[in-house]
Parts: sequence; structure tokens; C-alpha cells
Amino acid sequence: MSKQLTSAELPAAVHGFVDGWQGRKPDGVEALFAENAVVSDEGHTYRGRTEIRGWIDGAIGLYSTTLTFLRAREVDGMVGASYRLEGDFPGGVVELEYQFHLDDDGRVIQLDFAPASESV
Repeated sequence: MSKQLTSAELPAAVHGFVDGWQGRKPDGVEALFAENAVVSDEGHTYRGRTEIRGWIDGAIGLYSTTLTFLRAREVDGMVGASYRLEGDFPGGVVELEYQFHLDDDGRVIQLDFAPASESV
């Protein structure tokens, strides 16, 4: 069952990730992840905080972007937050859903990115 969420209802880790990424604060972003977390981005999978830190360091400053919150949902423990990204990356505009799975302490244990869906 899917539940719609407002931006204010998003978990602290979601806000922390977006704010830390936009503010280019790699230490703050890394701290949001559990030791055994997994991130899948652009066809690559990063396992554990060491690999995730490498991903963060390599990607956090690549492009300048502006994010506009579109919508959010919670489905079977996954929190999906959709944003419109505009910036200096190839194509210039994309709508993505950041799909967060959190542990009981609110740390990210899995993060995936998917095209934003209109259905919630």
C-alpha cells in the first residue's frame, strides 16, 4: 500500500541527504549511511561506507543543480522522494525519485534512483 507524504513528513535522512548534497558536504552525506549500506546509481552499485564515500566524493561536485520537490510516497518501508533537477549536467533537466530504505535508527541502508513516476 502506498501512502503520499508531504515534504515536511519526509524522514530526517532524506532532508539530510538532499541538503548535504546540495551544500556539497560529503562528511554529512556519508554520516547518513549505515556501515553496510548499498547505493545504486547510474548502473553502478556501491557497497559499504568506504565505497559509498568514494561515490560521494566522485559525484557530489560534478554538477551544479537546483532541486524542486515534486511529491513523496512511502511503500513497504521505502520512502520515495521525487525531485525535478535542473543544472549543468547532460540534458539539463530530469525528474528523479530518490528511493530510501532506512534502518530502525533512521540511517540509510539502501538508496536507489529511478525516473520519477506520476503515480503515487
